[in-house]
Amino acid sequence: MKFLTAKEAAAVLGVSTRHIQRLVAEADGGRHSRWRFGREIIDISPRGSMKRTLRFNLAALAPLAPQSLPGQ
Repeated sequence: MKFLTAKEAAAVLGVSTRHIQRLVAEADGGRHSRWRFGREIIDISPRGSMKRTLRFNLAALAPLAPQSLPGQ
């Protein structure tokens, strides 16, 4: 399983990093979001931290990505 940063996930999907940030905000907001924590979004920050460190699961994003992935 490979995890990506927001910038790398945006490059793989062919969208802006702002679009990725909006998807994360949507996942924070409710149960009916397109992406979910634990599936596409992995939070690797300690529980008490002020800021979050998020990574994106490449295996979950692969069906959404165009066929040619960078670095492959």
